[in-house]
Amino acid sequence: MKKQILFFLSICLITGNLLSQTVSRNETNTAKIQLPDIPGFITMKCDFHMHTIFSDGVVWPTVRVQEALAEGLDAISITDHVEWGRKYVEHNHAVGYEMAKKSAGGTDLVVVPGGEISASPDHFNALFLTDQNEVALEDTIPAKRIAASNKQGAFVFWNHPGWTSKYKDGNMPWDKEFISLAENKEFKGIEVCNGDGYWEGAFKLAHEYGLTLIGNSDIHGVSYYKYLPDKHRTITLVFAKERSVEGIREALLDKRTAIYQGDHLIGDEIFLGPLFFESVEIEAIYGKGTTIAWITIKNNSDMDYYCENKSPYSLYNSTHFFTIKAHSTTRIGVKVNENLAEFEFDLIIHNLITAPGESMKLTIPVSVKL
Repeated sequence: MKKQILFFLSICLITGNLLSQTVSRNETNTAKIQLPDIPGFITMKCDFHMHTIFSDGVVWPTVRVQEALAEGLDAISITDHVEWGRKYVEHNHAVGYEMAKKSAGGTDLVVVPGGEISASPDHFNALFLTDQNEVALEDTIPAKRIAASNKQGAFVFWNHPGWTSKYKDGNMPWDKEFISLAENKEFKGIEVCNGDGYWEGAFKLAHEYGLTLIGNSDIHGVSYYKYLPDKHRTITLVFAKERSVEGIREALLDKRTAIYQGDHLIGDEIFLGPLFFESVEIEAIYGKGTTIAWITIKNNSDMDYYCENKSPYSLYNSTHFFTIKAHSTTRIGVKVNENLAEFEFDLIIHNLITAPGESMKLTIPVSVKL
């Protein structure tokens, strides 16, 4: 019996030790998502779509805060469905936000008030709500509940537009109702990515009607992302002038966002270009007695960059495809054929998505130590 007890205690001790160990992302000794700031702006890692036990989620708002802190997020919004009954909290739809904000006190995490207005198959999130208990937010007609949100000065975005079975095969609804809402800026953003889902039609809609690009986790269960070294939740990168609720609002209205989903960054090249250059350190030197320029690229970010050489120079030690690995140093030999002090290295970076079906074309100015 004693042996059985000792064995059980040993198993508990080992399990406890394993659970207490921090699993690092990309061998960086941290589980936090690491992407750089860009000139003039703070790169805020944000998840504006998540659920708790106060709608159809399975965890408390306090857990959402702890998950966000563990994963290195800068801002979250608890967006429980506002039309769900709240019999346990006297129908207070803001309780999730209130709990999360209190839990985040004393940390740098920004908690944005919000809710999912979803009383029909078409779901929208409304951020910066001032009264989540407003009855009109539960109207079954999307335009009416969007209008009620806008009266409160909310930033409304369309959730997972290719998700509902209303839109056959995930195609976007180019019908008069939604085109009119988009044209009149009744909603100002759109989830191009939701969890592992990506909708190119939503990206096209964003381009055509000037909508802010949004990507979120829409998490309902327990976040396991911090326990997997090379996986992260889908998030919106907000390029803010200040780390605050108002800073986020201003950036969203100015469409200063990008989406980080899987191993892709999706957004405008005016943001993705600076993100790349702030991620890397570049040096170059000619091989002794040769005109081969050895470019050393140190990548300090979580992003692998999938590159294709489009310069007039061929590569010495690689095909025209190569990867600049996260938190690693990559060395590329470029056959320049003369000892130039400077030259341009043209690339397509395939996992930087700048428009539907298009990847970023980027030129690296190379200065060679002679």
